[in-house]
Amino acid sequence: MAPTQRTGELAIAVALFCIGLIWVVGSLDMPRGEFSVPGPGFFPALLGLGLCGASLVLAVSALMTRAARRVPLGNTYIWLTGIALLALAILFEPLGFVPSMALFIGFFLKLLSGLKWRTCALAALAAAIASYVFFAYFLGLPLPRINWL
Repeated sequence: MAPTQRTGELAIAVALFCIGLIWVVGSLDMPRGEFSVPGPGFFPALLGLGLCGASLVLAVSALMTRAARRVPLGNTYIWLTGIALLALAILFEPLGFVPSMALFIGFFLKLLSGLKWRTCALAALAAAIASYVFFAYFLGLPLPRINWL
């Protein structure tokens, strides 16, 4: 039996409130500064409070709605996207930027397009190398290198 829209909205409101609360609590150890000269803890606290407030508005709106329409719980693409993001987070440091991003991009190219495996692999590798060059050399960001070679 699929959950109702109200149940989903309340679950999202609770999750967003918890995330906002984590941001607020995490910012307590940082100096807030003053309003004219904000410190490093000012904006995380402000964003966390804003997220908590928005989640409360969403929860009240969901509680005031009478509709109990049943909604399906995701689809295959949504679940595969979550799994791919989790795999990217796990593989990013051990494999390095280029191989992990090539796998990630190649997976989505094959999943969402009608391209052949070879085309997906070459395009994904080219995109991963291009993004590495952009982030590492043009922006100067330190990225994980290939550790296993």
